[in-house]
Amino acid sequence: MSGIVVRLKEGFRQESGQALVLTGLSMILVICFAGLAIDVGQLRYAQRQLQSAADAAAIAGALEISYCGTSNCAAMQNAAKTAVEENGYTVADLVTQCATSSGSGLSLAVNNGPCAMGSTTKDPNYGNTSYVEAVVTKDKLTYFISLFGFTSVTLSARAEATVGNDPFCLYTSTQNTGSGAANAILMNGNATLTMSCGIMDDSGSSTALLVNGSVTITSTEIAVHGGVLNNGSTKVTPAPLTNVPAMNDPLSWLNSDKPAAGSCSSYSGGSSVSPGTYCSGITINGNKSVTFQPGTYVLGGNMIINGTNSISGTGVTFYFSSGSLIMNGNSHADLVAPTTGTYAGILFFQDSNDSSMMILNGDSTSVFQGTLYLPGANLTINGNGNLAAYTIIDAASFTDNGNAAFHLGNDYSSLPGGSPAKGVAAVLAE
Repeated sequence: MSGIVVRLKEGFRQESGQALVLTGLSMILVICFAGLAIDVGQLRYAQRQLQSAADAAAIAGALEISYCGTSNCAAMQNAAKTAVEENGYTVADLVTQCATSSGSGLSLAVNNGPCAMGSTTKDPNYGNTSYVEAVVTKDKLTYFISLFGFTSVTLSARAEATVGNDPFCLYTSTQNTGSGAANAILMNGNATLTMSCGIMDDSGSSTALLVNGSVTITSTEIAVHGGVLNNGSTKVTPAPLTNVPAMNDPLSWLNSDKPAAGSCSSYSGGSSVSPGTYCSGITINGNKSVTFQPGTYVLGGNMIINGTNSISGTGVTFYFSSGSLIMNGNSHADLVAPTTGTYAGILFFQDSNDSSMMILNGDSTSVFQGTLYLPGANLTINGNGNLAAYTIIDAASFTDNGNAAFHLGNDYSSLPGGSPAKGVAAVLAE
């Protein structure tokens, strides 16, 4: 019996040793899993931080799209780089259009249009210069899993952004630097202004917006840097927001992209007009139908439309170094701005030093599709309508004396880059 007891005791001692070994192995596995969890958590956190930097870079780059003379300009690259650095990183290598990074450390690729995904099948915005793609790549050191040979992991984050359409399509006094002139927007008589976009009156005057008589204004929002004076039985919807902060001119980029004048041409009175420089302006008299051929027209004097004329033109831009457009009588206009190129969406453009008033008179079925940019002048509408898909007015002041309903739309679907009034907001696309 004593021998059996001895052997049982020895067996128990052997099992306790096995338990100790198993416990030790289990502890090693627990430590390994704990280390793996810590490393994964660190990598996930680093990935989120890197994604935030990529998002910021894409948005910052997109805000420069309208101000770049060419795609992927230096201003765009610098803006994206600064955005990454403001997120706590140092950019060691900056490349463009999916070039291969040759340096170490954090690399930033700024692509306008996007190219990282390789095709439109994988990225519908591939190659579209209306979008900016930012790809940020960085090696992240590991801790516990480095014991297994994984000393670092390459993290990469990608984002795309484009400039969003501005909510406004009627701007006044956006070049104002102080308390501007009163009545930057003046509505008189039975004028009706309907809009599928907003109003930004940046005058700064206590009577920045003045409405008289039986006026109707219907807009998505009305923001006034200054005050409102409402006289008569007016209907203004929604109620204006007064004393809002001033804003920058969203079309100021045009002032550095003025068309160059060429040799002087003159209008001969025919039914067709070709693009060129008209040093003395253009005057159309009588009962004519005149077509302006696609292109840019540089005018050194007024463009006057008299009588019951009809003027039309698709893909046209009119730049006034001096003078303006004056439509008299019951004229009809069917004018559409270009959809591509430097002046995409720009219909009329007056020099910022040109204070000549633009006057629109005419019928209720006219079309002014594009931007009417008169930063130093007044735009007056007398009695005519507008059936354009979109119209942007950016003038020193705006007066509506008409009896017809003048409409400002915001359907920019014909413009690949959206509204030309940029620089206010950018939105992430991916």
